[in-house]
Amino acid sequence: MRIHRLTAEDHELLDAAVRKFRGVEVRDHTPFLTDPATIALLALGDHKVLGWVWGLRQRHVCGYSQVQLYEIGVDQTARRRGIGRALLTAFRDQAVSEGHRKMWLFTDEDNHAAKALYEAAGGQPSPHDDAGYWWQLDDPCGTSR
Repeated sequence: MRIHRLTAEDHELLDAAVRKFRGVEVRDHTPFLTDPATIALLALGDHKVLGWVWGLRQRHVCGYSQVQLYEIGVDQTARRRGIGRALLTAFRDQAVSEGHRKMWLFTDEDNHAAKALYEAAGGQPSPHDDAGYWWQLDDPCGTSR
């Protein structure tokens, strides 16, 4: 297994990951792959996607930079082999190497496996957030227009 940082040329790899972990087709991955805010890594093995992690670089109003880990996932058949930890570590290492001050994420309250992974990797539950909210502003797959 190896960790691969996605580049602007990795349309096929990203497409495989999006189909596997999101179950959708995306017409063009260029906006995601070329967005300077995007951090995206894949775990690859035996010529297939075993896992992914992606998130966004952000500038905080107080002047520092931070990253939001938006999603991490491991194929059902590849779980319990350290792939999630390797992806989380690689994502964190990239954030540290870029000089970001914080890394944050939301997870479901009942996602005990994810919470155990985050805590084992040094993550701490936020004392400030007890609920996450989001607004769907557009159809992400472009099917409603």
